[in-house]
Amino acid sequence: MKKIILLGLVSFLLAGLWLLPLSFAKPYAEKYVKGLHLKGVTGTVWRGGAQSLTIAGLDFDEVNWRVLPLKSLTSLSLKLSFDIDSRDFQATGFAGLTPSKKVIIDDMNFDLDAEYINTIQKYAKTSGDIIGNIKHGEFDETNLPIVNAVIDWKAAAVSSPIKLAQGDYQAIITPESDGIHINLASSDAPMELDGSIKLNKEWLYDVNVNVKSSDPSLAPMIGILGKKQPNGTTKLTRKGDLKPLIGKK
Repeated sequence: MKKIILLGLVSFLLAGLWLLPLSFAKPYAEKYVKGLHLKGVTGTVWRGGAQSLTIAGLDFDEVNWRVLPLKSLTSLSLKLSFDIDSRDFQATGFAGLTPSKKVIIDDMNFDLDAEYINTIQKYAKTSGDIIGNIKHGEFDETNLPIVNAVIDWKAAAVSSPIKLAQGDYQAIITPESDGIHINLASSDAPMELDGSIKLNKEWLYDVNVNVKSSDPSLAPMIGILGKKQPNGTTKLTRKGDLKPLIGKK
C-alpha cells in the first residue's frame, strides 16, 4: 500500500510540474540551462513551444516539444521529442537533459542552409544544403562531445576568401574510446577529399587527408598546404590544439 501511495504522489507531482504554464517555468529553465533564452513561449512544460530559442549562442525560430513521461521516469532525466522549423534550419528528433546538465540528442534529422554559417563566422562565405542524422550525441560545457552522425553537404560552395565551385562532401563521425573520428569524402566535387580527422578528449586534433583538385586555380594553394604524392594528390597532415580557438583552458 505504501508503494502505491508513493507512486501516486510522485505521479501527481510530475504531472503538476509538466502541466505548469511555460511562461511560469521559463525563468527557472533559463537559470538552470546556461545560455538558454526563450521568447514568445506558449503551452505548458509538457507540450510547449517558443517563437525563438537561443542556446549556446545559436538562434532558432519556431521550436516545439513534447515531454516523454515514461522515458523521463525510467532514465531519471527530462526526455522530450522536438521539432524546429526556422527559416534556415529544420530538425526533428529526441533530446534529453540529465541532472548534471548534459544534453543528449538521439535520432535527430536536420536540414541546414549553409548560408546560416555566414552569420556565426566571418572567415568564409558558404552556400549549399547541409543535411544529416545524429544517431546519438552527448554535449556538456566542458568535455569533448560524444557524437555518432552522418553529415552531407550538398552543392557545397565557397565564394570567399577562395572560390570553390559546387560539389558534394560527406563527414561520418564516430565515437572512439579516446575521442571522435571524422571520416571525410567527396563526390562530383572540384576538390576530392579522402581521409580523416581525429579529435581526442584533450581537444587535440590529428589531420590526415588526401586532397586533389580539378580546379587549376586551387592547385598552388593545395601544394603549399601539403606534400604532393605520386598519384597527383596532396597529403595534408596537421596536429594541433583546438582549445585556444574555442575558448577552453
